[in-house]
Amino acid sequence: MRLDFFDCNAQVGRFGSPVKESFFTPRELLDKLAPMGIRRALVFHALAKDLHPAEGNPALLELVKGTALAPCWVAMPHHAGEMPQPAEFVAQMKASGVGAVRLFPSWHQYVLADWCAGQLLEEFEKSRVPVFIEIGQTNYDHIAWALKSHPQLRLTIMQTSYRCDRYLYPLMERYAHLSIETSGYVVSGGIEAVCSRFGASRLIFGTGSPHLEPGAPVSLVTYAQISDADKQLIAGGNLEKLLAWKLRTREAEDA
Repeated sequence: MRLDFFDCNAQVGRFGSPVKESFFTPRELLDKLAPMGIRRALVFHALAKDLHPAEGNPALLELVKGTALAPCWVAMPHHAGEMPQPAEFVAQMKASGVGAVRLFPSWHQYVLADWCAGQLLEEFEKSRVPVFIEIGQTNYDHIAWALKSHPQLRLTIMQTSYRCDRYLYPLMERYAHLSIETSGYVVSGGIEAVCSRFGASRLIFGTGSPHLEPGAPVSLVTYAQISDADKQLIAGGNLEKLLAWKLRTREAEDA
């Protein structure tokens, strides 16, 4: 079966300290992914992480216009006056066709606790906005705090490790909308175990491009001992379902 891969974890734009093999443009990214069978990707702009979301988010919209790349904005709490109020931020996402957000708490100096990011997470939870966060930008305690307060949050933990199941399983048992991005989830038999215990809907395909090679994440899904239907859910179906929050909301508003 030929899988239709949709990458949830990719970056465009020039970033700090690139190595010789680095690439930055949408065309270069798509050319790198295409041989692996990856036709689409959800991307954020390097400037939104390395400089500020107010710079990188608008730049992203211009950069991906007319491409097979779906925009993902970077968000931060609004309290310092750098970002719009959460409801306004989500409204801007809808108006701009932005399907998801990335959070970088460690890099941007905040925490997921309610006193700091609670209003932002509450709005994302209410609107069903998909939220992606690298475990290296937070920790499992902070994620547990956030999900206890916002149990319906569509949260995907990215770039985990091969020794993370003792953290992930208790959280996945409690929170039905918690997912794992696959690029760093290299647990032996891990994909099969998650599918058996929690269902394939809890896994989202990602590559970590341009910092990581896309071949290994593709192989993890392609050669997993699971059904073809579950492979396609992981490869792209689950991400498509997450990104459909905009369509549902617009239909409800038009009704």
